[in-house]
Amino acid sequence: MLSARGRQYAALDLAAGYTKVRGPLYSKGTYPDGLVSFKNAENFLMHDEALDYIKTKCIPSLEPATLTYHDGPFGSKRLRAAMASFINKRFSPALAVAIEHVSFVSGVTALNDILSLCMTDGENDALLLGMPVYGSFAPDLQSMSSCKLVYASFGDVDQFSIDSVECYERALLQAEQSGIKVRALILANPHNPLGQCYSPDALKAILSLCNKHKIHLISDEIYAYSVYHTDASSPGFTSVLSLDTVGIIDNNLVHVMYGMAKDFAAAGLRLGCLITRNTELGQAVQSLSRFHGASPMTDAIATCILEDEEWHLQFFNKSTHILREHRKIAAEALDSAGIPYERKANAGFFLWIDLSACLHSATWEAEDDLKDKLYDFGLEMAAARGYHGEMPGHFRFLFSVDKDTVEEAARRIVEFYKNNQVGRA
Repeated sequence: MLSARGRQYAALDLAAGYTKVRGPLYSKGTYPDGLVSFKNAENFLMHDEALDYIKTKCIPSLEPATLTYHDGPFGSKRLRAAMASFINKRFSPALAVAIEHVSFVSGVTALNDILSLCMTDGENDALLLGMPVYGSFAPDLQSMSSCKLVYASFGDVDQFSIDSVECYERALLQAEQSGIKVRALILANPHNPLGQCYSPDALKAILSLCNKHKIHLISDEIYAYSVYHTDASSPGFTSVLSLDTVGIIDNNLVHVMYGMAKDFAAAGLRLGCLITRNTELGQAVQSLSRFHGASPMTDAIATCILEDEEWHLQFFNKSTHILREHRKIAAEALDSAGIPYERKANAGFFLWIDLSACLHSATWEAEDDLKDKLYDFGLEMAAARGYHGEMPGHFRFLFSVDKDTVEEAARRIVEFYKNNQVGRA
């Protein structure tokens, strides 16, 4: 017999997505009719190169210390120094990042959980996010803390512009009027699922808002080096760490999450870090890392990668080149069929596509039905409901898979769209 809390955790059923029985996955040579699954956003394109480096360079250099508890669960001194150096060189921080500003845990998912626990005191406290946004923020932030999530609606406002601040503030004030205290605003920059980056001016405006209401700003920058194109309409990546915040916000309110899962194509390392100048928060994260500590072997592999600047720079260059090419394949197919999508996307592994013309009604129930139909057609994609979209009918199309799979997915999406439109816009 479980406790009430134990029964609550069992009811969450967070393992369901991993244990769901699926048919064979698509393979051009083996299973040409198999399921194209875009369930998880990973850089499958670079797995072979990352694994080859780990096997040839990192594994041979492992030391006996990797079989001990080493420097503790929040990252070895060498790893934290390597990440601080990486951030200083690649994120151009206005203030240098030092080893004491960096804490590691077993992935950014674990870090979300820890930050939620550290910043909220239950169901009367909330975290503020925009719409749409990474769907797993909800379970990651709420499962243990029981806090509320408040979502800002943007309507026709560009959420990557200065004008978005008014929308965030409206949502914050409405929450407070109902007795809910917003404790932090969370950004995904670059954004998941929209694939865009925030401009320096927009970031400064958001920081000013956070300072005005004395709330934390948490910037999830996990896709920082997966920006594959920049132009006048699609700015490149700007880290909040790179901004001169004097007169804008207290630096104790600004925190960045980063990790190895996306840019380094190494989700399996289960390694994420917090960069903060807030000493008390750093201490809290390091305390809770006892329950979320990364393996010292993972620690050593990540250190090996981060310290080899020449290798990871060529890795990023190759990755962004292939991402750009695969994005082009996906976009050209969508354009040929007149399927709308987020055209300004220039970062991440996905396009946010609009299949609302295939909805039998403009409802979330209709989107659920459409998602099931797509699955039966051999396409598994995350939908707007799970990503807290403002309107039903949008799906996340991953292109960070092999060329055959991108082309087959695009072919299926186009065929489905042409045969299932019901006249809705």
